[in-house]
Amino acid sequence: MIQSFRLLNKSTDFLDKILIVFISLIPLSLAISIFAADLLTSLSGLILIAKFFEKKSRNIFYSIKREAIYFILLYLIIIISLILTNYKEKSFLASFFYFRYFFLSVSIFYLLKKYDLFFEFFYKTFFLSIGLVIIDALFQYAFGFNLLGYKVVIYESGDINFISGFFNEEKKLGSYLVRFFPLILGIIYFLKPKISTKIEFIILITISLFILLSSERTALFLLLIIYFFYFLISTKKIIFVSFVIIVFSLFFSFEKSLLYKYVNFTLEQTGLDLLLQTKQHPIDKDIIRYYSYEHENLSYTGLVAFKKNFMFGTGVKSFYSYCNDKIQKFQFVDGYRNNRLVCSTHPHNTYVQILSEIGIFGFCMIFFLFLKIMLVNLKILLTRNKDNIIKSYFFLNLSIIINLMPLIPSGSFFNNWICLIIFFPIGFWLYVKDKITK
Repeated sequence: MIQSFRLLNKSTDFLDKILIVFISLIPLSLAISIFAADLLTSLSGLILIAKFFEKKSRNIFYSIKREAIYFILLYLIIIISLILTNYKEKSFLASFFYFRYFFLSVSIFYLLKKYDLFFEFFYKTFFLSIGLVIIDALFQYAFGFNLLGYKVVIYESGDINFISGFFNEEKKLGSYLVRFFPLILGIIYFLKPKISTKIEFIILITISLFILLSSERTALFLLLIIYFFYFLISTKKIIFVSFVIIVFSLFFSFEKSLLYKYVNFTLEQTGLDLLLQTKQHPIDKDIIRYYSYEHENLSYTGLVAFKKNFMFGTGVKSFYSYCNDKIQKFQFVDGYRNNRLVCSTHPHNTYVQILSEIGIFGFCMIFFLFLKIMLVNLKILLTRNKDNIIKSYFFLNLSIIINLMPLIPSGSFFNNWICLIIFFPIGFWLYVKDKITK
């Protein structure tokens, strides 16, 4: 441990030391203060620009030219949508400064390429951050309030509590843990055999339990996807399946109200309970819904916006403004499914939001990336004799896959918190990808 902290000694470049500290603080900042996380990201980007103009550092960036070009094309689509939108006051900050997220990925890649010890250094600081978030959530679960005094949040129905930890009244704890989970697994496999299998399973159990306690159904669904991929690549499949069965059985035996939330309530909202003949839905008749009637209406509204702005959308973060302006003029209602236009801050589905806000070109770029990485992981699964670096790359691919999953509810794709969560693991992905291709 002491050896990895030599990165902060006198021999390390001054700006690099600052960058190392900033990058290491971002995961914890994402749990405590989005303002701090965004500030650290912006300052890291400025340092990266300074490093790019240093001849001795510039060669580091050449190996990611293809990824940089791909991002530039996506960024140009976003800028064109900004130019064409009628909601520039809503779109400007989210659109114009979108490049800072890619700069975050490149900053991490730069440190990993320049300093061999940074991977291990970050592993220690990252696990300290995740550990603190989990300890805080455990404290809240045990005593009803967290280390900052935030109380357990109770649903309006009064029968289900959810643990939020540092996130207070925002339901983000599960999303935070599950979206960082593949990065954690990627780091574990990159640093094996320094991290034992026992520690790996302890981490799996701990993070899984707190994702379940957060009562976030999307987080649970993403966790199951991670389990699925983990099972496919694991050499200890029987142990893993046994572990999953035991964890879920014990959890739901103690948290029966969450079992209702995760299973019964989801079946009711989607209409799948009709197949089980457990409840009647007068409004839905025999219709199977996308997640819920409310979510389906939001997606319906987003697709209406997309049809009216097919090429470049209505502009980043303009969904609510566009909807309020047009809802009276275009009051479409689908007679069969009883869908109607509904306004919210975003459509609550990643691809519907991309279609409605940056159009078909942006959608094609993002969906192509998703399909390509899925195919890469399939290729890895079909490869024999997979070493730990390949497995690390597999899980880092998964960190992108779960953030781009279609057909599930999601937060706003252009929200700064979500963007930082998405782009942070990409720096490690770029590094491991570069290491494999050489």
